[in-house]
Amino acid sequence: KRMKARAPPPPNQPSAASRIHSEHKSPAETAVISDQNLVSMKENMINRLVDFTVILPSGVEQKTTVQGSKAVMDVLVDLCSQYRLNPSQHSLELKSSGTQQVLTYKPNTLIGALDVDTVLLKEKVHEEKAKRPLPRIPEKSVRLVVNYLKTQKAVVRVSPEVPLHNIIPAICEKCEVSQEHIVLLRDGITGEELELTKSLEELGIKELYAWDRKKEPNRKASVSSDAIEKEKTRLLGLFNADRRSSK
Repeated sequence: KRMKARAPPPPNQPSAASRIHSEHKSPAETAVISDQNLVSMKENMINRLVDFTVILPSGVEQKTTVQGSKAVMDVLVDLCSQYRLNPSQHSLELKSSGTQQVLTYKPNTLIGALDVDTVLLKEKVHEEKAKRPLPRIPEKSVRLVVNYLKTQKAVVRVSPEVPLHNIIPAICEKCEVSQEHIVLLRDGITGEELELTKSLEELGIKELYAWDRKKEPNRKASVSSDAIEKEKTRLLGLFNADRRSSK
């Protein structure tokens, strides 16, 4: 007897051989299919139209649509051209949809490959170049003769344009006098007390008397003694001059 032929498989049902083959695909074949799917998804993203909100430097918001295959740098140029801005003086800050996180990108990154929702068109802040410091002009100074303790003298180099109270520390250090006890006098004859708010230039002097109230309690006696010494010096000078002229 003849055996009946085996019935053909139901339509749209893969044969047992094809099922076995699909179930036993190699990892390499599976990876190729996954890569193909990924490439296809990327192509779909790049070729799509991208809608986002542009926030101009002025704060005005505009809705814009661009081709996903356009590089971010080209988007910047197009936006600046559209709003009459200088591309070299502006940059783009891209924010994702939903989280509004700032997206990182390179100038040639395609806009369609980014999940962009908002684009901030920002003006670059140019940092001023550090200017070279101007050459320092030497501070003007003069030699100030300080008389103290009746017969002592000291020379201090100070600025003639600052108030006297600014140069008191230098005088005290040179004459070893405490700032709490010093009084500045015009000279040792008149005993005129100087205004500490005025400068040497305003007072028209390059010499003064530093009276130490602690070491010279009696101001008048100190001044008188100094005046006597100066008078003696003056008279001696006149006497010597007369002697020289009479010879």
